[in-house]
Amino acid sequence: MEEMKVLTRKNIRDELLSLLRMEIKSRKIHKLPTGFYDSYKKILNEYEQECERAIEEKAIDEYLRIKEEKTRLENDFRDFLNRRLEKICSSSPYEVDRDALAVLSGPEKALMLELQAILSRYSSQFLGGEQ
Repeated sequence: MEEMKVLTRKNIRDELLSLLRMEIKSRKIHKLPTGFYDSYKKILNEYEQECERAIEEKAIDEYLRIKEEKTRLENDFRDFLNRRLEKICSSSPYEVDRDALAVLSGPEKALMLELQAILSRYSSQFLGGEQ
């Protein structure tokens, strides 16, 4: 995957939907652009600030427009994150290799390793190991 351009409010939905399509088309987890989650949080914060400003200025139409954009973005992100987490969860019961970990962000790596440990413990219980 080529490096994604800098996320802005103008391009984030298109880029997010593009990433979602890639995750849907492949069983493999794709590497995200550096700072992807941080950029998303920053843009959400910008929306919040604009909503507050619109309320202070009593610009109800502007507030509603911004809030609708933010809600669409949050829904798209939720779809993307759900798909990505599905892949992480389905990969976790198996041996995690370097290649799999290399494409994950820090929190995603931690999640995968923690899930692997939990599922390994339960697997041992099912097979008559530790109780």
